[in-house]
Amino acid sequence: MLTLHRNDTKKILPIKVSQVIVDEFDDIKESEGLGNRASTFSFLVKYYKMKQLHEFGRAIDELSNVVDKIDPKKIPSAEEQLGLS
Repeated sequence: MLTLHRNDTKKILPIKVSQVIVDEFDDIKESEGLGNRASTFSFLVKYYKMKQLHEFGRAIDELSNVVDKIDPKKIPSAEEQLGLS
């Protein structure tokens, strides 16, 4: 069950999941000291978002390293690249 709170109304959405997922939630809940499955779900969403941000930051660093190695003097002009000159 997933409980949503919006504008002081409480809605519950039943979600069928494998028992493996339920067991994983319980393991995470115990290891992280979380109160219930809703807080475990929130923890997992936050963890996923933070991991995405970390990966995004790493991609920016790698791209920055590549850009630093490019010599702008060797890049052909836009006209040359399009074959207009």
